[in-house]
Amino acid sequence: MALEYVVTKRVFGFDDTKTEKYVAKSVRSGQMSFSKTCAKVSRLCGVHRKVVDLVVSGLVDMMAEDIDDGKSVQLGEFGIFRPTIKAKSADTAEGVTTSNIVRKRIVFTPGKIFQRTLGEMSVTRAIPIDTDYTDGSSSGGNGSGGNQGGDGGIEDDPLG
Repeated sequence: MALEYVVTKRVFGFDDTKTEKYVAKSVRSGQMSFSKTCAKVSRLCGVHRKVVDLVVSGLVDMMAEDIDDGKSVQLGEFGIFRPTIKAKSADTAEGVTTSNIVRKRIVFTPGKIFQRTLGEMSVTRAIPIDTDYTDGSSSGGNGSGGNQGGDGGIEDDPLG
């Protein structure tokens, strides 16, 4: 399955011209829940789903503790999770304090498996599905405003 994208119009307001440009925006085909992921791993590895749930939950708890201690966490070829910050600048070194920190984040850097997957992944343009089945009128029906009389839509000669 390929990663799909749609074309969206963006206004770039970095200058006075407010230039409009078109960019590709990725479209996800869905999301795997934790429960479904555990079930898939369970079938793949031949262990009970609750065991998978327990191990993954324990892994996440330990990762959270290590990241809280300021450590990076490497999970083999899966990748590395590392804590980072975004901070405002100051005019002097003494002016840099914890109040300059704007945001704390956890950054994931994919390992070899995911880098290979991304390199081999195909990308296709999504074809939008037209869900507008109206003819442009606001009445929604046949545009005639109701029954025109007659015998309930039965024609005398439907072929001629």
